Amino acid sequence: MSAGAVAVQGDRMNHENKIRKAAAAGKFYPSSPSALREEAEEYLSIQNSNALPSVNMLIAPHAGYVFSGAVAAGGYARVSKDVKNVFLIGPSHYQWFNGVHVSDARYFETPLGVVEVNQDIVKRLRDNPFCSTVPDAEKLEHCLEVQLPFLQILLGRFTIIPVLTGKVNPSVIAEMLLPFLDDTSLVIASSDLSHFFDQNEARRVDNESIKTIMTGLVDGFIDGCGETAVRVVMDLAKRLGLHPQLLDARTSYETAPEYGSPDRVVGYVSIVYVP
Repeated sequence: MSAGAVAVQGDRMNHENKIRKAAAAGKFYPSSPSALREEAEEYLSIQNSNALPSVNMLIAPHAGYVFSGAVAAGGYARVSKDVKNVFLIGPSHYQWFNGVHVSDARYFETPLGVVEVNQDIVKRLRDNPFCSTVPDAEKLEHCLEVQLPFLQILLGRFTIIPVLTGKVNPSVIAEMLLPFLDDTSLVIASSDLSHFFDQNEARRVDNESIKTIMTGLVDGFIDGCGETAVRVVMDLAKRLGLHPQLLDARTSYETAPEYGSPDRVVGYVSIVYVP
């Protein structure tokens, strides 16, 4: 169990200790704790970030690690070690709803252990009329879960605030989260970019999305499943005086050509925000 994991004794699924079970283990990343740790640490080890400033806000992809892990690791290698509360924002792939889903779980599980949900912040978010708990919204969802192993390896004890976006204005979410952010907070927008274009078209479309993000045009063109989450981070960055820094942008064919074809790819980007 990692240093960031929390042991839960007794009835693991009772109301007081409700655990959101890992849904992506063995699919998006290894189900074996040792294999998972080894793979994630290998991605992190190739990042040369020691001399660079640490960050508290980033955009990271959420595909299978063989495709997007190397891209995601660039941002994670820059995460501030002072982080205590992680706001995970991503799209709902399996349920459609208006507003924002806020988890009712007390812990999220990965093969590396369980991570505690910040109940104080979650309860306060639920007071917002745009927030609700949508039944089964996170049951199969991978976009937040795949971020956790990197965090478990990098951080000590920390809590998470898992947020899934439905149909909602990103500025509403940004305004809702802003009062909770400080130097010990990390905000992660979980998003892949374009889906299933050929390699050349994917890079063209992704470059347009990246241009929007880098220029801070909150209402500009973005093609990505986590478009709302990305726009939330862009809005927050503007309010906090932070600026985007592009670390990596590749497609699934560029990261793992042995598993696919250049005729049908998915785009990924790693962007961090600096003062």
